[in-house]
Amino acid sequence: MEILNSRKWLFLIVLFAGLFLNSCNDNNEPETPDYEYYVSNQYKSEVTAQTINIKLLFAQVQFPEIPGIQMLSAFSAKATNDVLVHKVTYRTSLQGKSIRASGLVYLPKTAGNYPVMSFQNGTNTVNKDAPSESSGSDNWLMLQTLASMGFIVVVPDYIGFGESANLAHPYLHAESTTQSILDMLRAVNELTSEDKVVAKPTKDLYIFGYSQGGWSTMQLQKAIEKNHSEEFNLIASSCAAGPYSIGFMNDFIAKSAEYPMPYFLGYLLNSYSSLKLFPNPLSDLFQEPYATKIPTLFNGTNTGGTINAALTTNMANLLTSEFRTGFDTNTKFAGLKSAFIANSVAPWAISTPTRLYHGSADELIPVSLTNKMFQDLKTAGTPTEKIELITIPGVNHKDGAFPVGISTIEWFLSLKK
Repeated sequence: MEILNSRKWLFLIVLFAGLFLNSCNDNNEPETPDYEYYVSNQYKSEVTAQTINIKLLFAQVQFPEIPGIQMLSAFSAKATNDVLVHKVTYRTSLQGKSIRASGLVYLPKTAGNYPVMSFQNGTNTVNKDAPSESSGSDNWLMLQTLASMGFIVVVPDYIGFGESANLAHPYLHAESTTQSILDMLRAVNELTSEDKVVAKPTKDLYIFGYSQGGWSTMQLQKAIEKNHSEEFNLIASSCAAGPYSIGFMNDFIAKSAEYPMPYFLGYLLNSYSSLKLFPNPLSDLFQEPYATKIPTLFNGTNTGGTINAALTTNMANLLTSEFRTGFDTNTKFAGLKSAFIANSVAPWAISTPTRLYHGSADELIPVSLTNKMFQDLKTAGTPTEKIELITIPGVNHKDGAFPVGISTIEWFLSLKK
């Protein structure tokens, strides 16, 4: 779920970023109150097809051992559009309150009609690493490549970052996550309705995410299929290594002797506490000094590594014994248990071609969770031809992101009209 781990496939060639970065222009467009969602956009940069292709070439030369790296040659041949990068500010809501959020949009510079791809990133704790705050980073190279190959690419910041950095990030909160992504897609539709924007979106939508982004993508898919299928023509969904069941993940982490990323659980429980999704004080869940320390750690400046260092990987020392052993039976935790259920993905009969990816050696989110999700979706009535489970042998959470990303882009291109 960690953003730096789950995006390895996006920044393999960061060593070369300084050679080819384009200049930025931070001029703000005036607000446009006539739109329901779109507020304003900030032009960030232009990335030429030539620059993208040079970077893809360097990646192949520098990392020949990585599975799937040879596909970059095929991508390079199709990456022919220069790409315009914009930060978009838009209206959405959090627990019934109207707020402003933001994200990046990559627009092919060539006039035409393009399908939309929405990418949901993995766990982030640092404001400056939000997509709209780090648009010049080669972390986003593969998304720029996809835009150059003929997609309008949308990358939400998530609430709590970018324009809404004054708010706490509602981590793994289904309602606000889904709402904010849908509203950004609507805002981009409004932005691109203007005559000066030559890249026009079709209704065709592709969605993809890894780790937290895998969970976000599946939540988004369900919302569109259930309630917004006339608004969005969902073509394909790629969900990778996601914590689809929050209760499953809580049980897995809490009952582990050691867990290498303790900040995941701290992030989750602190977020749900801030949202008032359960009544317990954090001291019912975490031992001291961690119960007192945790609310101060998620301040937008601390990385996941910094937060981990302030906690402990020993779950018996981090969590209260009552929480570790009595969560399933103690009515004291009934509210939290309900919050876990409400924010997990309840299986349904999906109608969109869907791939579930997971590395077999994932130490952070076990592959058994995706295996269970796959079986539960089929039990719920999903046709066999609509869903595919792809397990990557011997790959852990960090290293799974690159082959998943390459495979997903190849799949999307094969489906593109």
